[in-house]
Amino acid sequence: MVDPRQRLKKRSDSKRLRKGFTLYLCHNLDYDAVADTLDRNGIRFKRHRDYFSGEAPDTKLLPKVGQHRWILVTFDQKQRTRVVESELIKRYKIRHFVFTSGQIGNVGDLLVKASKAMRSLCRKHDGPFCATISKSGIVTQKEIE
Repeated sequence: MVDPRQRLKKRSDSKRLRKGFTLYLCHNLDYDAVADTLDRNGIRFKRHRDYFSGEAPDTKLLPKVGQHRWILVTFDQKQRTRVVESELIKRYKIRHFVFTSGQIGNVGDLLVKASKAMRSLCRKHDGPFCATISKSGIVTQKEIE
C-alpha cells in the first residue's frame, strides 16, 4: 500500500484557468464603473488606458493582446470581418468577444453574467476565435472571416 502522503498531487485545473482568463477592456469599454464591477467580482482585467493613450490602431492593439494571451472585449463588431484585423486575430490566436448591441445597460454586470460562458469557451478553444455577447448575456461563437 502506498503512503497517502507520498502520492503525487495533480494541480487543480481551476487555478490554471483563472490564470489564463484576463479580460482586456478595449478603449470603448474602459470605464471606472466597468473596472469596479469586475474587480468586485474577482474577474481579472487589463485597461486600455494602462497601455495606450486614447484610441490605438488595431494593428498595434491586437498584437499586444495576443502576445499576452489576454481576452479582448470590445464593441467593434467589424474587427472579425476586416481583412487586416482578421489576419491579426488569426496570427496572434486572439480570443475575441464583442457586444452585439450598443444599448446593453451596465457593461460590467453583463460581463459578470457572461463570464461563466466566456470561461467555458476559452477552456474549450485556445484561439483564435470570435464570439458575441448579447444584451441578455448569451455568448455565441462566430466564424472569423
